[in-house]
Amino acid sequence: STLAVPLLREGRALGAILVRRTEVQPFDDKHIALLRTFADQAAIAMENVRLFNETQEALEQQRASADVLRVISSSVADTAPVFERILDSCARLFGTDQVAICMVHDDSQLHARAVRGAAITQMMSVLPQPIGNTATGRAFGQRSAVHIADAAAEPSLPQTIRDAVARVGNYSCVFAPMLWEQQGIGSICVMRQPPVAFTAKEIALLSTFADQAVIAIQNARLFNETQEALARQTATSDVLQVISESPT
Repeated sequence: STLAVPLLREGRALGAILVRRTEVQPFDDKHIALLRTFADQAAIAMENVRLFNETQEALEQQRASADVLRVISSSVADTAPVFERILDSCARLFGTDQVAICMVHDDSQLHARAVRGAAITQMMSVLPQPIGNTATGRAFGQRSAVHIADAAAEPSLPQTIRDAVARVGNYSCVFAPMLWEQQGIGSICVMRQPPVAFTAKEIALLSTFADQAVIAIQNARLFNETQEALARQTATSDVLQVISESPT
């Protein structure tokens, strides 16, 4: 005799509890009611765990984002500490040590700026490359992250990505573009081996990090431009002062 009771939560089936007797002995109503109670309790426990884990995950993501913003505020003139904190957060939250930040230089080519992990280092070793040859260029074109769930199974990928499969093995990755005034200035890439597709939440989080990197880059640019302008004004003022003091 067998008795199976479903684990249900808000109309969704989560599983079942199964009880089996090795002889023919039907279960009475009390046993069925008791097993249903156990099933309800199990469903509540599973839902509690899910909500707890989601809350912890959201809190961890908020902390990581706040940490990056804190570094941005304390490192106005230099993007390196910000990039390092972003790479730290990506490695911790996405469960991989394969992360990279790339930047577009004045030669309109994509360059590797900060890279961690042997596999992604090999993938980025082909840089610099024209932007159009890269997945970052595709992310610029669509103004959103490019998610490659299984690099070996997508023949339409840029040649640089397909070549990387031959060098480092199959992988999944996301390229989140850095955009400033509708122009692409760089990207953040996270790679997983073996391939594990990224969730919508993970892609959204990586896009947030890309936006924060843009803030850091623009802050540093404006700070350095202001410092240069101030240095020029100071030099001009010094010369004028000497002129006024040395008329002969």
